[in-house]
Amino acid sequence: MPVEPFEKDELGDPELDAVLAEWRAPSAPALRSAVFRPWWRSMWSASIRIPVPAACTLAVLLGAALWHWSRPAPVREIVRTERVEIPVVKEQVVTRLIYRDRPVPLDRHELQPVAVLRPVIIRRRNDPE
Repeated sequence: MPVEPFEKDELGDPELDAVLAEWRAPSAPALRSAVFRPWWRSMWSASIRIPVPAACTLAVLLGAALWHWSRPAPVREIVRTERVEIPVVKEQVVTRLIYRDRPVPLDRHELQPVAVLRPVIIRRRNDPE
């Protein structure tokens, strides 16, 4: 005797037993297909949890590396050196000192203190006297 759902607010034990006898459990999904999926399908739903400062640092470093590698290489300059022979004039060694247009330096014994000090005031050229 089938019972219409919601005909009564409560079903009795005999009615529940009848419904339970007719009920079939849904089939379980295949465990192998749920656990062992191809790796390329797992990549689309995978996630990696890292702290935000570490992610920002990694992004800045990656950006700096890409910028560094994207610049063109600097032009290399080739420096070529050659040995050139230059004629050298024969050197002469001076064995005596010759002073021209200069007074002969004084010895420290010849220096004397000033007897009378006479200061002189030198004004600027534009100053009136």
